[in-house]
Amino acid sequence: MTVTSINDLKSLTSPQTNTIYRVLGYKTANDGGGGEFYWDNVNTAPENGGTIFIASTGCWKRLYDGELNVKWFGAKGDNSVDDGPAINKCLDYARELFTNGGKLAFPRGRYRISETLNMTNLLFWQIIGEGATIAPDKAITAINIQGSRSTYTGLNISFESLTRDEINENCVAIWLHKDGHSAQDQVNNTTFECFSIIGAHTGIKSVPDTGLIWQLDFKSIYFDLYEGVASTQAIGFDIASGFNQGGSTTIRISKCCVQSFMVGRKNSQGESLYPKRIGYKGYRIYYSTDVYIVDSSYDGYLDTTIQLTQNGQVMDIFSKNVHIDGFHSEALTNTLNANNLVAPFRINSTGFLDIKNVIILESFMNCGGPTAAGAWFLLFGGGVFNFGTYNDNHIGSADNTPVYIITLSNLLDGDDVTNKRSQINLSNSIQPSQVHLLNRNYNSIHFDAMEVNGLVTSVVGIAPVTILTIPTTRASCMIAVRGFSQVDGTSYFIDYLVISRSRTSGIVKVKSLLNDSNSYANVVNTYSVTPDGNIQLARNISTGFWITAKVVNMI
Repeated sequence: MTVTSINDLKSLTSPQTNTIYRVLGYKTANDGGGGEFYWDNVNTAPENGGTIFIASTGCWKRLYDGELNVKWFGAKGDNSVDDGPAINKCLDYARELFTNGGKLAFPRGRYRISETLNMTNLLFWQIIGEGATIAPDKAITAINIQGSRSTYTGLNISFESLTRDEINENCVAIWLHKDGHSAQDQVNNTTFECFSIIGAHTGIKSVPDTGLIWQLDFKSIYFDLYEGVASTQAIGFDIASGFNQGGSTTIRISKCCVQSFMVGRKNSQGESLYPKRIGYKGYRIYYSTDVYIVDSSYDGYLDTTIQLTQNGQVMDIFSKNVHIDGFHSEALTNTLNANNLVAPFRINSTGFLDIKNVIILESFMNCGGPTAAGAWFLLFGGGVFNFGTYNDNHIGSADNTPVYIITLSNLLDGDDVTNKRSQINLSNSIQPSQVHLLNRNYNSIHFDAMEVNGLVTSVVGIAPVTILTIPTTRASCMIAVRGFSQVDGTSYFIDYLVISRSRTSGIVKVKSLLNDSNSYANVVNTYSVTPDGNIQLARNISTGFWITAKVVNMI
């Protein structure tokens, strides 16, 4: 027998046992909520709105095997009604049914909601979006997740139905253990993959002391953020664990993109639908033992560069171990002064920091002129730092700001711990002149850097020529200098120098350790250091020499 809707099924006056009833839809035919049912006049289980319906002296039970479908519980997915109550009914039943795993399907469509969807107490769940979109119609948290060993795939979240003045800090796409109160409230061993977050102020969020997060994978997630009228910048990942649980709190992020192309949208009159306001952040991850970011990006607006105005705006990570392999940014203007310990990439690592294959394109420094020192990466901590392949294209300085790639400091925001040690290993893509070292409180740093070559011509008497630039720092370093005559190519000299700076006054002294030459016994090489870190060589003869200078180590 066939009926049109669930209400028609419940209205049958003389249902037959041992008969399959076919229902065409939940409310109307072909709305996705139909299925096959049978009449049970013995079992009077409570109605759940999707698989069990009470009628007269018995109940109707849905025939199904495997996954649950939110449309079975009345969700329409056509953006016409509030689907929140129907989806939450489905989630309530899933928590009861999926005690050891199960699949929950969101068929393709747009599910308008006015309340948070509570995906809690998950255990071996598979939440499958099938390209569906959750569309909040007001400033709320779209999804609250708590549980373990589950996957969240293909379920998009969009706040695009809100106007630019309705978007604020309350527009959160996914909040991990939102209502948690103890270490028992966890999200662990869970994968989020293959979906987009559009128009949210905050993409994925967790707050310390509301629960624990560990062993999470985020794959192929696209963020198109908008800050709206919020007083804080929008942000893609804002994740922090808490309760000092110990053990591994590994966070893995791969193939994720954070940007704000919404700002480029215009109406038919060419006016911006979402004007630029205070900007957006990329990746903020705190209190983890291991963070992996692979093949991901943070990009500027579609039509112009983004002004970087806040510390850690691109990446702000506080973790024992950090691994970054493949990261892309472009269309940025850095306005952060590294002398004030601020930079768009801020990373604090007390264990192992490995950064490689980073690309920054079409970006500028604008940090306050030649007396300022802007840097892209600000690295803290006392561990082992490896900085590998780095490439920039058309990075320039709009106001003659020194373009540093890295600022190094052992201390973070008032940290007074002394005697930390860091081993710094820089690849050949980073020059000593691109490293700004802020070394304080008797910390020790050692690094190896690439050679820097220069040509010295007609150096006479005390006339100095810059042969190498090192960071403007209060550290000390050993430098090797080698020269070959431009005239005959056989005359040479080798000098080893120690350049020391007082940690308190900054006064520079240069001391020669070793000198070797096969000619010009009476020739004197005089070395000096300018206040901005230029190492200069003056010779008392006019013969030109090719000069190679290398930082051997720094302490």
